[in-house]
Amino acid sequence: MANRIKINWLRWLRLAWVAFIFLYSGLFFYNFFKPFNNWFLAYIYTMILVLWLCVEYYKKHLFFQSGFLPLDQYKWYLRAPFALLFYSSFVIGCATLAWWQTNRIHLYPFIQILGILALLYSIFMRRQAFTKPVPDDESITRFYLSLLFLTISLALGYSSLFVLPYVIIIGYPLIFWQRIYEIKRFKKFEKYVYEEKKINKINTKNYFDLWEAYIDKHSKKRGKQ
Repeated sequence: MANRIKINWLRWLRLAWVAFIFLYSGLFFYNFFKPFNNWFLAYIYTMILVLWLCVEYYKKHLFFQSGFLPLDQYKWYLRAPFALLFYSSFVIGCATLAWWQTNRIHLYPFIQILGILALLYSIFMRRQAFTKPVPDDESITRFYLSLLFLTISLALGYSSLFVLPYVIIIGYPLIFWQRIYEIKRFKKFEKYVYEEKKINKINTKNYFDLWEAYIDKHSKKRGKQ
């Protein structure tokens, strides 16, 4: 009973925090963008992006990895570069509207509308990646395709000539690298599950337990080498 009360209290605290972040962001970015020309659609794009980040944080989802693997299976050298690229693109996009107007794609409002649509489609694709009860290669591919649309939406939403090649030349290879890594790891796990079901006749459907057994088995193998 006490544990349930603590969980509910933490959930409400988490909700209050993301509500504060969203409301504060709304005020901050309104005051930041408003003095500049053609600011409104960039503001709408930003608030959709912030709302999405708040929802993902509240649900305790990883922002830039699917979560189909246990957290410790995602290497820092895969996670850190993409996180750096995403947040730097966000900062550069905002700065483009404020101080680097000459680096803007001057097709207002069409480019910004495309950016908003790309962001919404990336959120839709992300949700579709989690529709299957048991993830597979298609689920992983769909998730990382959503990241492709997310990163390109930053360039379009802020109409930045710099962010556009930045996310394509650096961001897209990072996304494909993460996808290849995750699919390889997941295939090894699927092979282990298949063998366990066939040889040891396990019937559990709890993937958390299976991952624990898989990681433990491979940790012991590395210890013997």
